[in-house]
Amino acid sequence: MIDFYTWKTTNGRRPIIMLEETDTPYRIIPINIHDGSSRTPEYLKISPAGKIPCMVDPSGPDGAPIHMMESAAILMYLGEKAGRFLGTGDRNRWEVTRWVFFHATNVAITFSAFNRAPVLESRCRDLLEAMNNHLADNEYFAGDYSIADMVPITRFWDFKFDAFDLGDYPNIERWRGQLVTRPAIRHAMEVAIGPPASG
Repeated sequence: MIDFYTWKTTNGRRPIIMLEETDTPYRIIPINIHDGSSRTPEYLKISPAGKIPCMVDPSGPDGAPIHMMESAAILMYLGEKAGRFLGTGDRNRWEVTRWVFFHATNVAITFSAFNRAPVLESRCRDLLEAMNNHLADNEYFAGDYSIADMVPITRFWDFKFDAFDLGDYPNIERWRGQLVTRPAIRHAMEVAIGPPASG
């Protein structure tokens, strides 16, 4: 049973997709990133920077427990463990990997910062254009459905930015429409994490 420490953020929900897709037994342990829970000595032993998500797999490599942090790294670890969603063959695996890093280090970070830094609007538009152009000739980001799609879908599940209309990017809309129907993705985005908001 994997212990999955997380909170209700786009990054925090991402690995749940893989856990659900691979029928991996897990339990969610909510870590409220706003009340100091992520800075306790106990949690910092698991996640040195006090970030979410992270996980503990008691049956890691060689049967020994392993701690994993960073949502994209967790996806790669779980994909390796299950032998799924990492690509087919060496060449495609690298295609998956490069799109995972594109989304994790560009799309996720830039759109997360946009509301606080509107100066990033042109960069966001460049990223949307690049994604839309790539998806014009590809059903998914790297061959078959893979972790290269799991990384960005949590951002595009409920894409609400006044500055952007996804209708201007029909290939992203088509890709999004396919993914939001997958039960694992729906569960990851809708499952309750922590107590409901008060008020």
